[in-house]
Amino acid sequence: MSMMDPASMAMQMVMMQRQPFDIQYANQQKMYQAQLDAWKDIDSAFSSFSSALDRMNKADSSFVKNSATTSEDGYINASASNFARHGSYDLFVKQLATAQQEAFTLKGGELPTDGVITIEVPGSEPIEVDFATFNADGDKDLHDLADYINEFDEGVSASVVRSGDEVSLVLSSTETGEEHAFSVSADQAVTDYFKPPQVLSTAQDAIVMLGGETGLEIRSSNNTIDDAIYGVTLELTKAHEPGDKPLTLVIGSDESASKEAVQEFVDAYNDLVNTLLKHTMSDYKLEQDEDDKSGDDDDDDKDDNSVKITEAGALASDSTARGLKNMLNSVTRGQFDEGTLYSIGIEANRDGTLKIDSDRFEKALKETPEKIDAIFLGDNGVLSALETAIEPYTGSSNSGSNLLKSRQDTLQGNIDRVDEKKERLDHRMEKTYNRYLRQYTAMQQTMSQMQSTGSMFMF
Repeated sequence: MSMMDPASMAMQMVMMQRQPFDIQYANQQKMYQAQLDAWKDIDSAFSSFSSALDRMNKADSSFVKNSATTSEDGYINASASNFARHGSYDLFVKQLATAQQEAFTLKGGELPTDGVITIEVPGSEPIEVDFATFNADGDKDLHDLADYINEFDEGVSASVVRSGDEVSLVLSSTETGEEHAFSVSADQAVTDYFKPPQVLSTAQDAIVMLGGETGLEIRSSNNTIDDAIYGVTLELTKAHEPGDKPLTLVIGSDESASKEAVQEFVDAYNDLVNTLLKHTMSDYKLEQDEDDKSGDDDDDDKDDNSVKITEAGALASDSTARGLKNMLNSVTRGQFDEGTLYSIGIEANRDGTLKIDSDRFEKALKETPEKIDAIFLGDNGVLSALETAIEPYTGSSNSGSNLLKSRQDTLQGNIDRVDEKKERLDHRMEKTYNRYLRQYTAMQQTMSQMQSTGSMFMF
C-alpha cells in the first residue's frame, strides 16, 4: 500500500480553493492596469496638446504668414512679419551705413612719454590716455596702447596694422551711422610722434529712397531697417548706382507657410483625438496614409482617415473618456465670431479628426486672411475655446482641478486594494495549508500504524 504525501495533498487542496480568487484578482489587476496605462497615455496627450496651444496662442502669433520678395537680388534682404500689410514698394538704396575708421601712423618706433590724447564718442564717456602715466617708463608700444583703449569699451575699438615698415593704430567705431562718429584730439607732445591721421571710412547713415531715386528718404544708422514699413525688416547689402532702376518689394501671403501653421494645429489636435480613439473605441485600429495625415484631400477615393476594426480599447465603456472626445468634437465644430473652421477649409472626418481642404483654405487665405486669424486667435476663437474646455482635465490654471490625475489616482488605489486582497489571500491560504498538512499528516500516521498492526497477523 503506497503512502500519501501530506504536503502534496495539502497543496492540492489549497490550489483548488484559491484558484477562483487568483483568476479574479489577476483579471482585476489586468483591467485596472490597462485602464491606468490608458489614462496616463491620455494625460500625456492632453499635456502635449496644451503645450501646443500655448505655443500657437501667443500675443504675436498668427496663422497667416507673409512673404517678402524683391525684383532684384543683391541689394536688400527683406522679411515680413505676420502683421505686415500686403503691398508693393519701389526702393532705391542710395547708400549703406558705414562705421568711422581712422589710422594713426607712428613717425618712428616709440610712443610719447608726455601729453594727452582724448577720444570722444557721443553718448559715451571720453577715452583719455595720459602718456605721462601710461608710458612713464617709455617701454610701451602701439599694441599696449590699443589694449589700453579697448579696456574702456566706450564705442571705439583699437587695433594695430603694419604696412611695410610703418605701424599704425587703427581706431574704429563699434557701430555704424553718423550718430556714432568719434573725434580725436591730442596735445602737441603727442601729435609730434604721429603722422596726420588718415580717414579710412567715414561714419554715414544708410539711406533708402521709397518710390525711386528721388522719392521719400528713409534714413537709418545701421543697415537693418525695421521701423520704416510696418512689419517689414530690410537688410541692406548693396547700394544702387545713380540712375539705376529701383527694385520692387512685394509683401503678400505665404501660402505654404500659412498652411504649415494650420497643419501644425491639425496634427496636434489629431494626435490627441487618435489617442482617445485608441483607448475608447469598441473596436479600433488606426490606419492612415501619409497623404491623409498631411491633410491633402485631393484624392476623393481615399477613406478620409477612417479607423479600421481590430480590438476594443481599455476605456471602451468609460463614459468620461468617451465624453472627452465628444467635448473636443463639439468645440471644433462650433461657431466662432468670424465663422467656423469649415468656413476656412478645415473639415472633420467621420472619426473626429480634422483635415485641410487645400482649395478652400487657399481661397480663404487669398480673400479673407484676417478671418483665419480671427477664428483661431480671437478672444472667442478656437484656441481659447479649446484651452478653456481642457483646463478642468489638465489643471493647467490655478483652479486645482485635474480630472485626468484624479482618474489615475482612483485606478492606482484599485490596484493597491487588489494587492492587499492578494496578501490577505496568501495569509489565509497559508493557514489553510498548515491545517490540511496537519490533517493529512495525522491521517498518514494513522494509516502507517494500521499497516504495522496488520503486518503482525501475517505469517
